[in-house]
This record gives sequence, structure tokens and C-alpha cells, in this order.
Amino acid sequence: MMRILLYLVVALGGAGLAVQAVWNARLRTATGSPILTVLISVFITFVCVLLTWASGTTARGTVPAFGSIPKWAWFGGVFAGFFLLSSLIAVPRLGAAAVFSLVIAGQLIAAVILDATGAFGVTQIPLNPMRMLGTGLLLAGVVLIQRN
Repeated sequence: MMRILLYLVVALGGAGLAVQAVWNARLRTATGSPILTVLISVFITFVCVLLTWASGTTARGTVPAFGSIPKWAWFGGVFAGFFLLSSLIAVPRLGAAAVFSLVIAGQLIAAVILDATGAFGVTQIPLNPMRMLGTGLLLAGVVLIQRN
């Protein structure tokens, strides 16, 4: 039951990303600036996450010493900013489905490589025929969505 709930929460997060991209694209038309739009979006994200953290509904944790973890672990937010900027520029031109099929393709290819290599401490999951078939079918879906 907990696993199904986790699937639903992750799927809801993915749906939220699609809505976020459309909302940000609309905000960009009002601001006239992709960078200002990303700054507003990140600020709103920061406030929401800060309020959730301050509420105590999740573990508060501690900030680790800079040298105690690999340097790359500090820079995950770079990809969030890049995603925000690229999606808000692309959605008005390509449409939400096209953009997100490309996002999913990029995520899938990177995830399969990360799993297969165990890079960055990810649990290594070997590439096998079923994973290759699943990846191929999802990528075929991306191609089909791109066709007008």
C-alpha cells in the first residue's frame, strides 16, 4: 500500500511539473524576461519549501560541512534552474506535451545510464533486455508525441 502511495505522489509531482511549466510560460509573457520569471518561480518555491520545513512536518536535518560530502552534491539546484528556464521558453513554442516528452526522454536516458554505471552512489542496476525494451518503448512514445 505504501509503495502505491509513493507511486501516486511521484506521479502527482510529475503532473505538477507540467502545470508549473505552463504557468511559468504564462508568467514569462507578463514579465517579458525568462530570467526574471525563473527568479520569481524559484522564490515562490523557496518560500513554500521554507514554510514546510519550518512547520516541522518533516525532519529538519542539519547542514553538513562543505568538505564532508562530494562537491557535486551541492549543485543539484543548477539543473532545476536550467529545467525552469528551458521549459518556460520551449512550452509556448512546442507545447506542453512535446516539451515534457523530451524532458522524459532526457530523464530516462540519464537515469538508465546512472543506474547501469552506479554513478554518484546510485544503486547499480544492470542494463538488461527488459530495461532496454522499456526504455525503447518510452522513447518510441516520445517520437510519436512529437509528430503533428
